Amino acid sequence: MAIEKQAFKTKSVLCAAVLLAGMLVAYVRHAPRTPDVPVMEQALSLYKRGDYKNALTFLAQADLMNVPDAAFVLGAMHLSGKGTDADAAKALKYYERAADGGFAPAMTTLAVLYTDADEKYVKNDFEKARSYAEKAADAGDVEAQMMLARWYENGENVIKDVSKAVEYYKRAARNGNQGAKMALVLIYQNGAKNVKIDRKEVDRWEDSIKKQIRFENIFQNRPADHIEKIAR
Repeated sequence: MAIEKQAFKTKSVLCAAVLLAGMLVAYVRHAPRTPDVPVMEQALSLYKRGDYKNALTFLAQADLMNVPDAAFVLGAMHLSGKGTDADAAKALKYYERAADGGFAPAMTTLAVLYTDADEKYVKNDFEKARSYAEKAADAGDVEAQMMLARWYENGENVIKDVSKAVEYYKRAARNGNQGAKMALVLIYQNGAKNVKIDRKEVDRWEDSIKKQIRFENIFQNRPADHIEKIAR
């Protein structure tokens, strides 16, 4: 039993590491332009080129200007050891600063760290994790909405409540998350405590999945001018 628990924890830590890495990559790839904060633009440009040490210098300057995005990236770099020595304690401080600045991905990151990080570096704190996840979900972060939905559906880190899971899945689904829509189809097909089988809801979310797939296929397979005509 102890071996099974350790194996589960190891898998959980690995999943958390993959999720956090993915969140950073997604942010850097799609980061909004910040012409009013040139040091941040320079920092991201250096980061994308793999010049982490110099990126760190510019990020530190942006952080002094209270740019929450900068604190988020600094947290990730200190967590992974990019451009500096790995330091989980410093990473937490940067993530918390970014979260205090209202940066939702930092809140989601903290929720992951306080539940799934290796306890040698970050002590589990499920109350803090839930609080950060809820704040991120309220700010519209889909990763946080999906995280809370899974927690409530499976009784992980919270008391199991499938009706609450449905609420969070619906929020993520409205943000276009196909996994959330599929989860809703399954829940309404099979029913659960406080959630009745509902054929209308099954049809609704199956239809939404199909529509989104068709829409995504249009974007992938049609030229930009054709998409512009459809948008009109």
